[in-house]
Amino acid sequence: MKKNILIVDDDERLRKLLRDYLTEKKFEVYLCEDFLEAKEILSYIIFDIIILDRMMPNGDGINLIEFVKNISNTPVMMLTAMGEDKNKIDGLKEGADDYLSKPFEAEELYLRIIKLLNLYKNLSNKIVKVTFGNFIFDLSNIELKYKNNIIYLTEGECDLLVKLINKRNDIVLREELAEQEFDETELRKIDVRVTRLRQKIENNPKQPQYIKTVRGKGYKLICDEL
Repeated sequence: MKKNILIVDDDERLRKLLRDYLTEKKFEVYLCEDFLEAKEILSYIIFDIIILDRMMPNGDGINLIEFVKNISNTPVMMLTAMGEDKNKIDGLKEGADDYLSKPFEAEELYLRIIKLLNLYKNLSNKIVKVTFGNFIFDLSNIELKYKNNIIYLTEGECDLLVKLINKRNDIVLREELAEQEFDETELRKIDVRVTRLRQKIENNPKQPQYIKTVRGKGYKLICDEL
């Protein structure tokens, strides 16, 4: 069955280019040019993913994210102009699952769409809790516990742990863990985040028991067998 994608952007040329490209990728694509039109179509069609611009006529993309998250668990990717760091942060705070700066390559958008769809697919499976040692991670409320004590994780650490859990006991490439452009700077940020997460869950972070490094590739989370 084809996945339904809603694209909300007031740039007609961009909408049509994305429609043509994603249609070739076997998606069912719906287009809206503003906030009001998007709210209307969301009232009668269920989408697998929504891609929306930050600034639109008749409303704000941030408000539309809030509207979507109040009625569904549909993943949302926000498009922003280059350098709009505050807008990116505002969107993430309201529940945006990813963002992409304009201008962008269609192929990168496609790869990010696939990544989000796979993430939500894995989170919706029957496995709710995953254990590794004395740690239990509850996927239903994104909460990590150690012997019934909640371990505080930052948003970035939670995101990292969820991605590792989705491919537990298997290698996750550093590129898969990156949130933005897959350059070396972003990949180093992932390494730093892994180090910080290890400090919270490993008895000896320099000799990790749970988050293993796979040299030249990425990381692997060692979980208990189900």
